[in-house]
Amino acid sequence: MLDVRPLRPGDARSLEALAQRLWPKSPHPGGLGWQLATEEFTSENAAVARRDGEVVGWAVVEGPDALRSLATVSAVGASDDPEAGAALLDWALARTGDAAVELLAFQGDTVLRDLAEKAGFALGKDNTFGEWMSRDATEEEIHLPDGYRIRAVREGEEEARVECHRTAWKPSDLPWPERVGTVNPDLTSRFSRERYDNTRAALLYDRELDLVVEAPGGSLAACCVVWWDPENRCSEIEPLGVVPAHRRRGLAVALALTACALTARRGGDRVYINTTPNEAYPTPAMTYATVGYTPLDRGTALLRPAR
Repeated sequence: MLDVRPLRPGDARSLEALAQRLWPKSPHPGGLGWQLATEEFTSENAAVARRDGEVVGWAVVEGPDALRSLATVSAVGASDDPEAGAALLDWALARTGDAAVELLAFQGDTVLRDLAEKAGFALGKDNTFGEWMSRDATEEEIHLPDGYRIRAVREGEEEARVECHRTAWKPSDLPWPERVGTVNPDLTSRFSRERYDNTRAALLYDRELDLVVEAPGGSLAACCVVWWDPENRCSEIEPLGVVPAHRRRGLAVALALTACALTARRGGDRVYINTTPNEAYPTPAMTYATVGYTPLDRGTALLRPAR
C-alpha cells in the first residue's frame, strides 16, 4: 500500500539510505544528509512516499517567492517505483497551483521525465541542471601557507567549529561580485550547534573527514565536511567555507584537494562539490576549476508554464 505524507524528522536516515541505493538518480547521500541536518527540507516543503511503511521516494517544493519567480520541484524514487513518483509529482503540483514550475529530474530517471511530460512539462531553453562540479580522486601534494595545517575536527571543539562555519558563511562577507550590490550586514548564517549535532548524526558523517584548517595562532581558518560513500565509491564536499580574514591564501583549494586524496585512500574514484559556474556568485567555481574540478550535468530540467 502506498501513502504520501509530509516529511518528519525521523525520516532522515531512510532518505539518506534510499539516496545511497538510487545514486546517481538522486542527490549524493552525504549532501542530502547536510540538507536534512540544516533543515533545508521540512514538513513545510517536503513529502515522502512510503510503500508498506518503507520510504520509497520524496519530493521537495521551493518557491515561488521573492527569490524565485517560479516554483522548483525535485522528486526522487520514480525510477524504482513509478506509482510513488506519480503520487509525489501530483502532491508537488497541488502545492504549486497555477505558478510556473521547473522540475528537476536526476540523471537516469527517465520514468520521472515521462511522468512530467504527461503532466504538461517540456524541455526548457536550458534543459540541464547542475550546481555540481567533480574531479578524479587522486593523491595530491597539498600546499598551505606557513603555519597553517589541515586536520580533523577534535572532540570538544564543537563550538569553535560552528563559529568557523558561521563566520565563513556570513552573507555580507561572502565574495559577491560588485553587481550584486550591498548585502544586509545584519544577516547571519543559520548554522547552529543543534544543526551541527544533526550533521554529526547523519548516515555518512565521519569525524575524520570533518576537516578544519588551523591557523598559526590556533584558531580555525576554514572548514568542510567530506561525505565519503563507500557503496558508490565517491565523496561529496558540502559545505566548504573560509573565514574572511584567511581568504586568498589557497585554503579552499587545499581542502578540495585533500578531499580527493582522502577519498582515493579509501578506494574512491570521484569527488563532487555542490557548486557550479554562475554569474551571481562566480568565485567558488573559479577557484575549484584551477585544480581540475569541472562542471557536471546532474540531470534534466523541465518547465511547465504558468496557468
